[in-house]
Amino acid sequence: MQIIKTNAKQPGKVTISKYSAKRQKVFWIIRISTLAFSLSLLLSLFSETFLNKSNVILAIILLITFMMLNVFSDMLGLAITSCQIEELKKDDISRTLKTRCLLLIKNSDKVSSILCDVIGDISGILCGVSGTTITIILSSTFKIVSLNILFGSIVSAIIAGLTVLFKAIAKNYAVNNSLKLVKSTAKFMEVLENIFKKFKRKKKNKSSENKLNNSNKISNA
Repeated sequence: MQIIKTNAKQPGKVTISKYSAKRQKVFWIIRISTLAFSLSLLLSLFSETFLNKSNVILAIILLITFMMLNVFSDMLGLAITSCQIEELKKDDISRTLKTRCLLLIKNSDKVSSILCDVIGDISGILCGVSGTTITIILSSTFKIVSLNILFGSIVSAIIAGLTVLFKAIAKNYAVNNSLKLVKSTAKFMEVLENIFKKFKRKKKNKSSENKLNNSNKISNA
């Protein structure tokens, strides 16, 4: 329950109390932590299932996938944070798309937290897991225990170097094309929402048809 206060100078204006704002922040921290834990658990199980039985090629593919996910999520988070509302208002786009973009920009702190802190950081951790798996596979292939440290150092250095390189390129692109990325994200959200609505509508129609068929069977009996 939110605690609200009316403004005496502006009767039509309602403000949220400091207590309610703090409680919302606490709830947001709990929700984002739960999301991070759940997503980390699912992706870890996924990676462990494939990496335990994988060869070095599959491990490299998973490594590249997690690395790109890390870079891409970080790029989107920075673009949404750096995009200016004034720049969006000048752009000639549909009202629906503009509303979605404004929603992303106004909630940029939460959106960037999900993209950068949750998806990005988890992907970075899984890159390390994939790199460790590649090191183990290479060491077991050559059967030279003394090469474990060498292989591990080389793989870690390659992962770190490529991640820094791609992130630098992506961040530069995000700052210079923030509005373009925000609009693309809003369009993607719209596509997902339409798919979800169609799925929900089909499920509802199917449920109605089943109820109608059951009622017809009962009446015929």
